[in-house]
Amino acid sequence: MTTDPRIRQLAESRYRNGYGATAEDAWDTLDPVLRQRLIDEAAAWLRAAVEAGLMPTAERPTGKHDAILLDSYGQIWGEYQTSPPSHGDAILRLVWASEQCSSKQEIEAEGVEFRLIGWSE
Repeated sequence: MTTDPRIRQLAESRYRNGYGATAEDAWDTLDPVLRQRLIDEAAAWLRAAVEAGLMPTAERPTGKHDAILLDSYGQIWGEYQTSPPSHGDAILRLVWASEQCSSKQEIEAEGVEFRLIGWSE
């Protein structure tokens, strides 16, 4: 998990939000000991979130799995498998289908668990 880019994102956010860092406080010039401590802390929290099922792994579980992405505007995208393979570059914007609606409570009653992955506009 050390190559997971989310670790650095979490560590930098923790530095900005937990240490009162400003835009002038560059991550790359941070004391190496503190930077490594923040990275280790972020890696531990991300690992816990993955194990708890709150976050997906960064690695594709199998070749049959397609990524579901949430962009910075809250739009949801899904990988589109092409032939030959696009290696994750071909994506489709997923849109709400209003033709059919299901009861979340009924589905949960059947044992399905839902996970909040973001917010869409």
